[in-house]
Amino acid sequence: MIRTLHLKIDSRSECIELVSNAVRGLCRLTRLTTPDLAGIELALVEAINNAIEHAYHGEPGHPVMVTIDLAQDRLSVRIHDRGTPMDPRQLDQISELAEPDPADPNTWSHRGRGLILIKSCMETVEYRTDQGLNTLIMSRPIHGGSPKPA
Repeated sequence: MIRTLHLKIDSRSECIELVSNAVRGLCRLTRLTTPDLAGIELALVEAINNAIEHAYHGEPGHPVMVTIDLAQDRLSVRIHDRGTPMDPRQLDQISELAEPDPADPNTWSHRGRGLILIKSCMETVEYRTDQGLNTLIMSRPIHGGSPKPA
């Protein structure tokens, strides 16, 4: 059985917390460990922030839709927007998260690390655009089987 949650927020960074808290609550129904839950939440926040910042160029008033599917053994998250699409090849060009070099100020920026963080927190990450709808799809297994008893 798959349980699905649909959320829609405005393209404002202060709305990300609403989705983050909803996903945290949903994940508590599983046997995910605290570090796993933190990784999922980090990937989600980065993905929504990317939609707001890059697809909508930081402009409020646009919808960001989130769909979360919770199966017995897998959590899948889809982030949808209708803004400027990302070049899907960016996902293939992602390398490991490198430590900043104290001698090289070009490595100090926190910018440009969102996709790297997303890929490091999730097992699968895909991106597609279809008829103006951009979708980032992320998933990871839930080890330990059945949801926690109520």
